[in-house]
Parts: sequence; C-alpha cells; structure tokens
Amino acid sequence: MNERNAAEKKRRRFLNASSSFYYMLIMLILFTVGDMIRDIRTDASAYELRFEDDETFQAAGSVYRLYVNDKYYDDVDYNRFCLLDENGNTDYKYCVLVQDASNLTYILIICSMFFIVIKIANNSMGSTPFTRENIKLVKVISILQLLLGVLPGVVRMIMTMLRFSYYHGTFDVNSLFLLAISFVIAMIAFIFEKGLALQEDVDSIA
Repeated sequence: MNERNAAEKKRRRFLNASSSFYYMLIMLILFTVGDMIRDIRTDASAYELRFEDDETFQAAGSVYRLYVNDKYYDDVDYNRFCLLDENGNTDYKYCVLVQDASNLTYILIICSMFFIVIKIANNSMGSTPFTRENIKLVKVISILQLLLGVLPGVVRMIMTMLRFSYYHGTFDVNSLFLLAISFVIAMIAFIFEKGLALQEDVDSIA
C-alpha cells in the first residue's frame, strides 16, 4: 500500500512538472509568433541597416546591425539582408520576416520533440519504457530531428526566392550535425524494436 502511495505521489509530481514544462513550451511558441506579428505590423520604412564598429571580445571589428525605429534590433548577416529584387531594391522588413518564419519553424519542431519526450516519460511511469508505442514515438522524434536540420532552411530558401532575384545559400555544418543526430536516434529506435521483439519471443516461449 505504501509503495502504491509513493508511486502515485511520484506520478503526480511528474504530471505537475510536465504541466509546467508544457506551459513554458506553449509560451515560447506564443512569444515567437508575437515577435513575427509585431514585425509584420511594423512599417517597412522603420528598418535600417548600419555598418558599425564592434569592439566586443566576441566580434572585434565592424558588423552589420539592424535598427527598427532607430532602436537596435540585432546583428545580421549581410548576405541575408542585402538581397536585391529584379528592380535592384532590397527589403529589410521582408528579410526579418524570413528570419522570423525560419525561427518559428525551428521552435515548433523543437517543442514538438519535447512534447513527445514528455509523452514517453509519462508512458514509462511505473512500467518499462521499452514498449511499441514508445518505440514509435522515438521514430517520430528521429523524423522531427531530420526536419529540424532541413525544414527551417527550406522555409528560408522558398521565402527568399519568392521576393528576391536570387538566393544566397551556404553549407551549414549545424544542419549536417542535426541530420547525424537524426540517424543516431533512428538507429536507437531500430535496436530497441529488435530487442523488444526478442523479449516478446522469449516471453511467448516461457
């Protein structure tokens, strides 16, 4: 009886903690969407790109900085913010929206992965984590990890090509790293699936 009560208390603590984590993830998504809505509503003339000296330890030299209504917004990549359309004009606001859309895609995928991890942990409370449902969820995580390495860049490329006359793309080592992690997660799911099948065979013989 005491063991059951202890297990139930542990489960309630986990549910409370996971609920708080769900709340933080949802708020993160809402803040990201809010930033994008704010940028959409800001007038295009409010955006200004400046080339300024930066003597900080991280970026000694000169950097491109974006200002909105004369207020510092962010340090930016010149290759992504000085693209020209067919008339030779650039659009800093649209470049910001491209960045917002890419970031939102990234956040949505990350949050989806965390939601699934919490689901796996919840399924494993009081029982073995090696179940067919959990293995399927791990496979979903591997797919999401694959999308994490590809989809934000695809969103950026499509939006850029819709507005500007060319797209400047560079090899991203981080994307390759994310794809490698996706492969590792998929292999773990495959190993767990084979292990579960063997365990089920042993249990059926016993």
